[in-house]
Amino acid sequence: MGLYATSFAHGPPEERDSSVDATIIAELRELIEDQRSLIGVVPGEGNVLGVWVYGGKVYAFRNKVGSASAGMYVETSIGWSEVGLGVALNFDGTTTSGEPVPGNTGTPTTIEGGTSGAQGDLMGISYHGLWETGAQGVMVLTNVTGTFQDNEDIKMPLIQFDTGSVEIKAGDSIKGVTSTKEAEVTSVTVTSGTWTGGTAAGYISVKNNTGTWTASEDISVGGVKRAQIVSSPAQPTEVKVAVTDGTTYDQSLEPGGSYEFVNYNFLGDIDTNAMFGVNGVDKGFYFDGTTFVKIQSGRDVDKPEHVIAHVKHLFYSYADASIQHSSIGEPNKWSVVTGSAELGIGDVVSGFGIEINDVLSVFTRNDCYMLYGTSAADWQLRRFHAGAGAIPKTIQKMDQTFFLDDRGLTSIYTVQYFGDFQSNVTSDKIDPLIQAKKDNTTTSVKVRGKNQYRLFFDDKTGIVMTYLNRKNVGIMPFTLKHQISCVCSVEDVSGFEVVYGGFTDGYIRKIDSGTSFDGLSVPAFIRTAYYNYDSPGTKKRFRELNLEINADTATTLNVFPDYDYGGTYSPKSSPVSNAYPVTVTADDWNENDISNSDTGVTVVASERLKINGIGTNMGVIIKNESIYDKPITLQGAVVYYTPRGVRR
Repeated sequence: MGLYATSFAHGPPEERDSSVDATIIAELRELIEDQRSLIGVVPGEGNVLGVWVYGGKVYAFRNKVGSASAGMYVETSIGWSEVGLGVALNFDGTTTSGEPVPGNTGTPTTIEGGTSGAQGDLMGISYHGLWETGAQGVMVLTNVTGTFQDNEDIKMPLIQFDTGSVEIKAGDSIKGVTSTKEAEVTSVTVTSGTWTGGTAAGYISVKNNTGTWTASEDISVGGVKRAQIVSSPAQPTEVKVAVTDGTTYDQSLEPGGSYEFVNYNFLGDIDTNAMFGVNGVDKGFYFDGTTFVKIQSGRDVDKPEHVIAHVKHLFYSYADASIQHSSIGEPNKWSVVTGSAELGIGDVVSGFGIEINDVLSVFTRNDCYMLYGTSAADWQLRRFHAGAGAIPKTIQKMDQTFFLDDRGLTSIYTVQYFGDFQSNVTSDKIDPLIQAKKDNTTTSVKVRGKNQYRLFFDDKTGIVMTYLNRKNVGIMPFTLKHQISCVCSVEDVSGFEVVYGGFTDGYIRKIDSGTSFDGLSVPAFIRTAYYNYDSPGTKKRFRELNLEINADTATTLNVFPDYDYGGTYSPKSSPVSNAYPVTVTADDWNENDISNSDTGVTVVASERLKINGIGTNMGVIIKNESIYDKPITLQGAVVYYTPRGVRR
């Protein structure tokens, strides 16, 4: 995905003297271009709709050719590969017999059509409502054989028990005392009685079952009796759990939309982290690296626009000003009985944020709210600031939450004690630029390694702001060679920050990687402040400029001295020359070492150039444009001049 390969195969090992072998630089550049030629466009047409990193892999979303649907793609060693979204079966008519629990590859939960005899391995499920009283949703299946019929019973193998005296829970390993058969519990449904009364009866859903259990035998966990198998028939037995609502179909994504994502581990196990996404034109979804499931919230128009995971709930916002969240700890289940709820704030949500001590910030275009609490039992929604809202796609959490408001770039930070927040505008120095472009914002990103907030506009331009100790210490506009449409900043499998951008030409580009704009030159400049050298009324002849530069590779800079605030006080104040090229040297080892960030030793070069100009003050513009030059740092500048008398 990046511009550099991790290693190069270029013939047998050869000892080389970097100080005299000038060909290594040319060879390196050739290898860079060879690697660039392997980078492929995301299949399809139009903008890249979304980009995300999950499980150490980059995923991209883009309309397929013809734009009838969108595709999900994953990076591979040979290019982009489409992710199959799987086969789904809708259901309703659920029963109290038991709730199917998805298995995993190798240990699936098998369902069967009661009439057709069709079978499939259940890999994912999502539904709304309470299973025992009537739920509706979708099952995602693999290894489907036969054809399911509409309105037929869905059956699955369950172990029926009674006289339960000690609770059996999901994850328990159960054993038949007489048959010695074993299985792992995936779910337990109690249909009558109680555990405390020793009368619990119901069904146990299992996986990894080792055979047929004996009627009326004891069920033990860890050698202790918990319940008893019913008197007949032998177990497991096929029991109706739901009714099909249609036949199986291939899942697909609606075209278009604007994607948002979050990675979150609702179960807390090492392998249960999942990727959750929304796009504003289709149902939300989750993906665990194998199974793709569209989440069924139960809304008539189920097209969430924004998503966040908060205190074990999955939160969605909708275009009709509704906020809804899943059952606690179960993002695929939406029932008020198990903790799902709806919140209304009277305005369309533009995004979410997470503040200190698990406070959820909810932004609209004109307001901001704070949601306190941990569940539907104790939610408290409070207005934080009337008139301070967020433009969509601009909310980023750094050491504080930043967002673009009508007043400019604004931050929320915690003061004094828990629950007390303040805000301030941090972009006041560039307010005319912000006001001119705020309605043309496309997306934003945080770059944690550089303490930067970056804002992107629809004309290939943007603004980068650097923060230190809650203070804005630098603002810089920039122009990209390509139009960005989406962006993400996440950690890779090694814990390092990576930033990827999706662009309107269909490419995914790794940002802050390499030395070029995807093979095009990078123009760069710095402009110093005008300085009068503590004598504002004295004319000076500026004679020499000594630049102290930190450079890993040799390069050429163009230096432009500028006198008297760029004006022409008199003919005598005009410079003899206003452009001075200077060649920056670097130590040989750095220049020829392709991994100098790990092993090179950077030195500070002192580059002197003669200048000739008259003025009371001087500023300097330094420009550079290159494809292969590494970043250059200006450490300092020493100016030599002679006084010319007092300006009258």
